[in-house]
Amino acid sequence: MNDQRAIQFLGEIRKPLLVLHKAILDHERTLYEKEFGPVTPAAFLQVLINGSGFRWLSPLSAVIANVDEILDDDKATSADRVAAVESVVGLFSEDVPGNLFLPRYRQILQHDPGILHAHGGIAPILKSLE
Repeated sequence: MNDQRAIQFLGEIRKPLLVLHKAILDHERTLYEKEFGPVTPAAFLQVLINGSGFRWLSPLSAVIANVDEILDDDKATSADRVAAVESVVGLFSEDVPGNLFLPRYRQILQHDPGILHAHGGIAPILKSLE
């Protein structure tokens, strides 16, 4: 992959990743509140940060932060950008050993139309790399 294609990919995937992240958080908050009752946004943030049941979301959050950092960093190298692309692709790949994100993501993808819709914004961008 050349540098220009990596920049294009990262620019295209950034917003769909954010939309997906929000859809997943909305889904998870709904499930949490069904079990434990309503919580404030600040309280739910603490649950996300400290709750072991939400650790599967950390890779998605980290990838989004990395994409933002690379896109904003004037000193980022071509290798940095290609590595960021690979981290996005790896998030949705069964070929990555120990992928914490994918198993739970696949489960909720089947049960939440909002997440399925958000995935529809990501899938063609990922496919464009093939």
